[in-house]
Amino acid sequence: MTTLVVASSQHGSTREIAERIAQVLRVNKGVTTVVEHPKDAPKWLATVEAVVVALPIYRDALDKTGKAFLDTHRAELADKSLFILASGAAPSINPRLQATIDSYGPRDTAYLRGALTEEKLGFLDKLSLKLVKGQYGDFRNWDAIEAWGKSLSDRGAH
Repeated sequence: MTTLVVASSQHGSTREIAERIAQVLRVNKGVTTVVEHPKDAPKWLATVEAVVVALPIYRDALDKTGKAFLDTHRAELADKSLFILASGAAPSINPRLQATIDSYGPRDTAYLRGALTEEKLGFLDKLSLKLVKGQYGDFRNWDAIEAWGKSLSDRGAH
């Protein structure tokens, strides 16, 4: 069986996290994986039993492309082993966003911090970050990312 890893990412950080999770499943657990952007992922839904959706949080909201994939394919995903990973720069996820993620019925969720690199952000993102007194940096904890990835095969990602 194949596990589909859907990677929604505007600046690449969440995509890198998704690719690492797919690699961990392949190398450590022998799981066949495919990583796709949300717009290309639907073609795989009929052929997989498990789906990992990785989406970033921007300006205290779930990424629109990743959320649209979850909304559009809610019925199809209900028949799969679904796992959702949100990434952001904040130390923790907003409970309102966690409730939205939980509403999709995933087997497990994770909030793992991402990266904010100044040169990859546009004017509005930089202004928003400045207004909330946010910080630039790579906050990804690769050990935690790999541990979560390894745990997925025990709960249906195969």
